Amino acid sequence: MLIIDSKKNAYLLFTMLFFLSSVYSQDNDFRGWSEIEYNLDINNNISLALSQHFRLKEDFNTVDSYITESEITFSPLKKLKLSGQLRYYYRNDNSGGVQGFENMYRYRLGIEKRFNTDLLNFELRLAYQNRVSLDRENRFKKRIRIRPLAEIKIKDWKNRPKLFYEYFNEIDGSDQKAHRYGISLKKELNKNQSFIIRYFFQKYDEKFISDFTNNIISIKYSFN
Repeated sequence: MLIIDSKKNAYLLFTMLFFLSSVYSQDNDFRGWSEIEYNLDINNNISLALSQHFRLKEDFNTVDSYITESEITFSPLKKLKLSGQLRYYYRNDNSGGVQGFENMYRYRLGIEKRFNTDLLNFELRLAYQNRVSLDRENRFKKRIRIRPLAEIKIKDWKNRPKLFYEYFNEIDGSDQKAHRYGISLKKELNKNQSFIIRYFFQKYDEKFISDFTNNIISIKYSFN
């Protein structure tokens, strides 16, 4: 047991040092995301998730947005999942010439494929999304998202860490690109409840303004 615990601690220490090196290498904005999610299995192939989000920005000092979300997933084949997601945003725009809370909606369509090996559980997700303002004309953001995710198999460790990278390419809008690097840890509270904490570093490549970065700490409580 001591050997197993030491391996866990060494792995977590290495992973956290890797991500923290990105944090302190430059001046970044820290953000906090929180989420409560309810999951409902309609049948063996279809499930529905309803969630409420609250987000902070500018080093946790300013409200960023309130988000209400619904997502439906369909699994036509084993290890293959199709998803459709709809979000409503009440988003705080506190920069530029027009400021204040803005009403927005976003829809996302995705496909996800799982692969299993002796060392890793691997996921690859491809998604298209469009976020549109309800208050301002010609304000939208259409993106393609590509996310590979790896869950590392560690013997006798039920709550395995997941490492992920996600690429965002804005195909219609301000031509923004973004790169997200993260780690996720999930704790099963019981068979119907779970708690997830994530950290990710996000870098934005801008065409018309200066590039910028975010460090995001996310917590999520999920129940059936």
